[in-house]
Amino acid sequence: MSNRTLLEVVILCLVVVIAVIYRVVRVRWGAYLDAYDPLFQYRVTEYIVKNGYSAWFTWHDTLSWYPMGRNIAMTSYPGVPFSGAALYFLLHALGSNISVHDVCLYYPVLMGAVTCIAVYFLGKDLGGSSTGLFAAIFMAGSEAFIRRTSFGFYDTENIGIFGMTVISLFFLRSINERGNLKWQVLYAVLAGLSLGYIFASWGAARYAVGLLILFMVASVPTRLFERRYIVSYAATLAVGFLIAILVPTLGIGYLRNTENILALALLVVLILFDQASERFGEKRAITLLGAAFIIVILGVFTLESLHLIKPITGKYLNVIDPRRILDNPLYASVAEHHRSTWTNFFGFGLTLALGMYGAYTSITDTNSRRLYCALLFASSLYFTGSMTRLALILSIPASVMGAFGLVTLVSPFISLSKMQRRETRRVRRRGSLRGFSKELAFVFSIFIVIGTMPVFWGAAETAQSPTSLAYSGIPLTTAEGYLQDWLQALSWMNDNLADDAIVVSWWDWGYWIEAMANKTTIADGNTINMTHIGQIGKIFMLNQTESLPSLKSLDATHVVVYHGTNPSDPAQSWSFGYNTIWTWMVEIAGLNMSDYIDPTQYSGELGQTEVARDSTLYNLMRLQPGPAFNLVYASEFGFLLVYEVDYEAGQT
Repeated sequence: MSNRTLLEVVILCLVVVIAVIYRVVRVRWGAYLDAYDPLFQYRVTEYIVKNGYSAWFTWHDTLSWYPMGRNIAMTSYPGVPFSGAALYFLLHALGSNISVHDVCLYYPVLMGAVTCIAVYFLGKDLGGSSTGLFAAIFMAGSEAFIRRTSFGFYDTENIGIFGMTVISLFFLRSINERGNLKWQVLYAVLAGLSLGYIFASWGAARYAVGLLILFMVASVPTRLFERRYIVSYAATLAVGFLIAILVPTLGIGYLRNTENILALALLVVLILFDQASERFGEKRAITLLGAAFIIVILGVFTLESLHLIKPITGKYLNVIDPRRILDNPLYASVAEHHRSTWTNFFGFGLTLALGMYGAYTSITDTNSRRLYCALLFASSLYFTGSMTRLALILSIPASVMGAFGLVTLVSPFISLSKMQRRETRRVRRRGSLRGFSKELAFVFSIFIVIGTMPVFWGAAETAQSPTSLAYSGIPLTTAEGYLQDWLQALSWMNDNLADDAIVVSWWDWGYWIEAMANKTTIADGNTINMTHIGQIGKIFMLNQTESLPSLKSLDATHVVVYHGTNPSDPAQSWSFGYNTIWTWMVEIAGLNMSDYIDPTQYSGELGQTEVARDSTLYNLMRLQPGPAFNLVYASEFGFLLVYEVDYEAGQT
């Protein structure tokens, strides 16, 4: 191993250490899972560990979505829980006694570190070792990436971003493998396995297919297309789709999705284009390709109108066309589904500007890797603008193209400095060479590198934030630290409610109640049934006389109220809990918002109108329930209330 290679290995190891530190520092707030979905992934992982992988395919979960329950295999992806269970079994085979919970806590950290290594190789293939190392550094400190791979965030993005990176790495290696069919096919199969891994783990996997389509189409007019591209493209799709149809929630019907039909149709068109190029010449073949592609597009729209293939709908269509109104209130109620603001891009700092320069350089002097990475950068930049959550996808090309742009900017100055040193030694004179001095080269290089430092400062602040369970979703502190109301309430429900208790809460917190309190809920974060969630909205927003029949029809025994009303001053409300989401309860329930809001004095608080003050939620929040609701638990600071429903008392 050369000294240069050894130095690269040492630096990469340091980058991995930094990535891990960024992601585990929040453990100081407590060993808790983050957000909502990770609690579901943890439950499924624990179930697999106890019952085996095969049990997952037949599991009908009765703890959620009462009274229907939930078919887990048909409503979730196996990738994350299967991977977590595999890691658990591996560690125990090696003699470790680590718990399933701890595996789930640290799995995101592992995937974050592994993804940084994958980004290094992607950057190295694009622009050399320096690009690879800077790409890994930027990825390790990417604020958007840290949020989704931090300690406790055990969810689909862990695999999604890793999968997108290795698909890009292996597919590009496959199409650039010249003269060795064995290696070309091997890399293509690895790309296909990576694609299949995403299909089995992440709903946004369709973006990977769209990116492959975009690249293959763009390779023709840029005159980069070669016959071997067809082999790599076909092998990647074949392996990826084979895995996709084995995933129960996708199945064979998944191939009928618009983007998959386009991908397969494009394969046929490219084969015909390759044959036409040999027979009629490239110029005429490109004309024929354009005509064929138009026919394919028209054919897809026709098949969509005939309901023979599945169109792109819902949030995916909103991402493609952000001008569309979020007309589904359940979808619109999730903040990360909203369009991005300019501040959403500030977390990337100078890295984003360097990425733009790197993309521009790639287009002006292109090859297959540069074209692919430029398309990845441009498309992810567009989609990030469409949806706040997709800043996560931008973290890959922003890191890679940012590193490429940085190295491209700095390299001429370094080269000039080296030339000047040689000139100085030869003629033994000081001064400048072609208007540049070595001092200027050094200062410019340092300026560019220092300009990226705010990115890491922002990432450090993000990394130190506690998990949502650790601070109970309540942005208030005392001298002892964050409040523990949710943790206290969940622990109390686990210890004191009957095993057959059925708990009503707003859907956001269903996963917490199922996983931490081990109690049956009416709805949770999967949002598979908007009508059911709307019924919960009516329970909270109608008066108590109207709410009781709905509660009884659901066999509900308890109601959980999470509010931000000042316990010392009921007239003061803070922006968390049901205080901030009650309007969504009204909308999703299909009620008339004007009945609850007085437009002349709207302040966002519940209770402006007589209808609002008569609602079940308003009275439960203010500890003024009717006889049917008995307060059986209040958390330390009163932000979590648990009421028992007494139907007999409600009839009197």
